[in-house]
Amino acid sequence: MVEELEAKPVDTTLFKQFVGSLRFICNSRPDISYGVGLISKFMHNPRSQYMTATKHILRYLKGTSDFGLLLPKGDEQSEAVHEAFSDLDWCGDEVERNSTFEYLFKYLNAPISCNVAALLSYEAEYIAPAEATSQSLWLESMLE
Repeated sequence: MVEELEAKPVDTTLFKQFVGSLRFICNSRPDISYGVGLISKFMHNPRSQYMTATKHILRYLKGTSDFGLLLPKGDEQSEAVHEAFSDLDWCGDEVERNSTFEYLFKYLNAPISCNVAALLSYEAEYIAPAEATSQSLWLESMLE
């Protein structure tokens, strides 16, 4: 905590613009979701090391610009299948001792919705599966 206070503060507006843009990009690049979630915690008091981490994510995106999620074009032959996957890592976050819950929904074999959340143990056990079920029901109603 002392090292954090000694670090040089950065422009809050610029940092928030970077983080907001990265959070939007997470829709098509879920591989950066965890890192963006971490830097999002420090938007109220950004320091130089968080801006450095943000720039690392931007450099990663520049180097992997051909990656991303694309939805396939549906045709008469393809079967419209809605799939859901979920995973729970019990107390996997060694720093804060939180559990990590993830889910992924696919339609026509393409990812259309995903979420990764670090939660308290009881939240991961009860709230996260309820959220995934709610998301699944909403997607089914949208697809109808």
